[in-house]
Amino acid sequence: MFLSPIFRETLAGISGATIELYNTDGSVGAARGAGIGSGYYASAKEAFASLKKLDTISPDLSKKAEYEEAYQKWKAALDRAM
Repeated sequence: MFLSPIFRETLAGISGATIELYNTDGSVGAARGAGIGSGYYASAKEAFASLKKLDTISPDLSKKAEYEEAYQKWKAALDRAM
């Protein structure tokens, strides 16, 4: 999902968080996380040091009202459906 610019820009805008996109996937992250937990890596910094950062997505605060309005419409439709 993070390969979609619309998804990552919307997520950053809704959450207010800056997103860093790396050249990896969930399975690699899970394996490295397991390596941290098992003690194979001394730290998270060591485990992820070799990853290449592809992009940094900062929240577009000018769209915050639009995101909130879209969320409220989605929530109302979900409430009606349930």
